[in-house]
Amino acid sequence: MTTRWRRGVSAVAAAVWCAAGSTTLACPVCFRIEEGPVTSGVRAAVVVLIGVTVGVLTGFGVFIARFVRRAAAESEP
Repeated sequence: MTTRWRRGVSAVAAAVWCAAGSTTLACPVCFRIEEGPVTSGVRAAVVVLIGVTVGVLTGFGVFIARFVRRAAAESEP
C-alpha cells in the first residue's frame, strides 16, 4: 500500500467519525440507561467478549507470524 492511499483512507475514516453524531456512536444498551446490576453485568460481558476476541486474534497473528518466519528461514541458503 502506498502512503498516499493510506492517508486517503485515514482521511475518509476521520471524516465519517467526525460526521457521526453522539447518538449513532453509542450502543442502544449503554445510551441513556439507568445504573444498576443489569447494566454493570452487560458492560462486564462486553469487556469479556472484547478481551476474548482480542486474545484469539492475537493468537492467530502470532501463529501466522511464526509461519512466515519459518518459511523465510527455510528459503534462505
